[in-house]
Amino acid sequence: MDYQTTEYDGIKIEEYNGVFSLTAQRVKDDNFYPVWAKYKKNKTEYQAKDWPVKVILGDKEKAKTVLLNMLAELGEPSNPDDVPF
Repeated sequence: MDYQTTEYDGIKIEEYNGVFSLTAQRVKDDNFYPVWAKYKKNKTEYQAKDWPVKVILGDKEKAKTVLLNMLAELGEPSNPDDVPF
């Protein structure tokens, strides 16, 4: 599912083989496009392949825990019983 965070930016929550991640997105004309980057191999070299910019959250339970902890940092309830999902 895609979420727009600013006029031009967004995030997407993805699941692959039971592992959840948040992927950076660019938004243009209500369309979401993944952000790609070349990661550094060492101090002077970059990898040849582009990779999506993402944060891996872990399995479903770990992802829920991480996201609830992030909500708590923003002052929202961190108790799963208080969240409507």
